[in-house]
Amino acid sequence: MLLDPKKEAQLLLGETWSGKGFPVDPVTISRSLGLQVVDTTLPTSVSGALIKEKGKDPIIVLHSSDSKNRKRFSCAHELGHYISRVKSESILDEYDFIDLRSPSSSNGTDREEVFANQFAASLLMPCDEFRKALRKTDNKYKLSSIFGVSIESISYRIKSIG
Repeated sequence: MLLDPKKEAQLLLGETWSGKGFPVDPVTISRSLGLQVVDTTLPTSVSGALIKEKGKDPIIVLHSSDSKNRKRFSCAHELGHYISRVKSESILDEYDFIDLRSPSSSNGTDREEVFANQFAASLLMPCDEFRKALRKTDNKYKLSSIFGVSIESISYRIKSIG
């Protein structure tokens, strides 16, 4: 089954974040789904990971030295991997896996990484709300503050929604 990351993010926001404003907190959303989210030291090239051991609940791991905005995006990205796996695998508990958010995650060549990145952008910067904010200001620093993401994420989002 091919999932639409934008639709999945919108559904999750409606179920877990409706009316709570911005910036969206993917850690709170993850925890509401029963995921543990922890900060720890990771290799320099890794911003986050989704770790699933057989018989245990998945854990999202974030690099403790990353900025708040980077952690927010990494958590949303890993949450995207989780949603993709939950909705596409019939028995999630039987699998072991580790998904890493590394620099190669953004190169656009891996279908699962593309899904997770689009999911994260849609979760943190929902299209309708992003367009409303963009009509009020085109200042990327202000938009970054509103949505709790990096200037780079704001730039990508502006390009992706047109």
